Amino acid sequence: MAATGLTAKNDMTTGVEWKKILSFSLPIMAGQFLQQLYNTVDGIVVGNYVSEAALGAVGACTTLALLFLAFSIGFGNGCGVMISQLYGAGRIQEVKRAVSTCLILLGLMGLMTMVIGWFGAAWLVTNVLDITQDNLIDLSVTYFSIYALGMVFQFLYNCVASILRAVGDSKATLYFLCVSAVMNLVLDVLFVAQLHWGVAGAAIATVISQVACVIVCFVYMFVKYPVFRFGKGEFRFSMELGTLCLRLGAPMTLQQAIVSCGNVFMQRLVNYFGETTMAAFTCGLRIENYCMIPAMGFNSAMSMFTGQNIGAGKPERIECGWRSAVKMVMAITFVIAAILFAGAYPLSALFGVEGEAQLQSVDYIRFVSFMMLIFSVYLTTNGVIQGSGDALYASICSFSTLGVRVALAYTLVFLFHFDYHVLWRCIPVGWIFAMILALVRFHSGKWKEKAIVRGNEQ
Repeated sequence: MAATGLTAKNDMTTGVEWKKILSFSLPIMAGQFLQQLYNTVDGIVVGNYVSEAALGAVGACTTLALLFLAFSIGFGNGCGVMISQLYGAGRIQEVKRAVSTCLILLGLMGLMTMVIGWFGAAWLVTNVLDITQDNLIDLSVTYFSIYALGMVFQFLYNCVASILRAVGDSKATLYFLCVSAVMNLVLDVLFVAQLHWGVAGAAIATVISQVACVIVCFVYMFVKYPVFRFGKGEFRFSMELGTLCLRLGAPMTLQQAIVSCGNVFMQRLVNYFGETTMAAFTCGLRIENYCMIPAMGFNSAMSMFTGQNIGAGKPERIECGWRSAVKMVMAITFVIAAILFAGAYPLSALFGVEGEAQLQSVDYIRFVSFMMLIFSVYLTTNGVIQGSGDALYASICSFSTLGVRVALAYTLVFLFHFDYHVLWRCIPVGWIFAMILALVRFHSGKWKEKAIVRGNEQ
């Protein structure tokens, strides 16, 4: 495979399972850290140099942005599962056809969401997020309409990242996010702190950083992997592979959309409690996301590890790898949770919140921190289910996570008149339910029957 740029390091079907999974996970976790740092910088700069209201508006728009990005993440993951199984089965020419198909498909989707986000910003802010205060509406519309211009680049980034992870290259996303995070940090300080462009400056900084990230993505992929260089007439759409990508990606997109819709409903409930809770929730959510990093890393690792080994006909490696992954992810999550619990006050202060808003954010951070152990087991197990091609069941697990949380929160607030604490007290209830569903599916072994590529197929 040397002529293709693919080496033994990309192959997860041989070698010690835990070492392969950990070495694959670490760059993803580092990339996730940079991604969260990217989002945190926006919050810190806006919270300190604009206003508490601006911090709440940016946080609300992030929830809305994730609803659109559900399509790029879901279909990107679908591309990754398809390519990882083709790669595990050694079908390199089909991998190349799949790559061109996925890039075209997600590029077109990105253009569509960009247009919808730009022209529909005002309607989305007032009707989807249900923001009613005039000052928050203006801030939110300004931020989101500019942010929407970068959506096509986010789709292309997620596509390239999934392709590279599918062939065993998890370090690539770290390189890409290094460029994006550093540029975003510099531009945030320049546009918001120095030029005083407010939330518009934060959005412009994000879009420029995304453009730079995508440029680096394509340069890296074409230079490092000759197999992904397209000659005349090679970069074309395959209806067969496109349909397969849609079939795999649709349940995953539904999964991501359900998660994002659940987050939107939660954001509406947050907005119901007013500006102080909006700022506190934005702050707490930013910090919570750091504790999610190990789970996200091992989820991606187990998805690609499962895809390659299913394609190679080695399900026994997957079961051994899962046991090791669960132990590792819980250990790492525990350490991060302890740090966040102890540092809740100084961490929340970074966002410029104070008084009641800081008290609320500290309560959020401390309550959720150690509950992340439940989330880490669930997401790691769901990675196996997703990577095997059992996308519908993985979507059911995700639906249960947000469905239980949202239903319980709304019931407690509007029927039993609970206060804002419900916003985070209900989080682990959904995680427990989803973890049970994922573990039952894993131990049943039914996920092994969902492979799209069999190890004995030629």
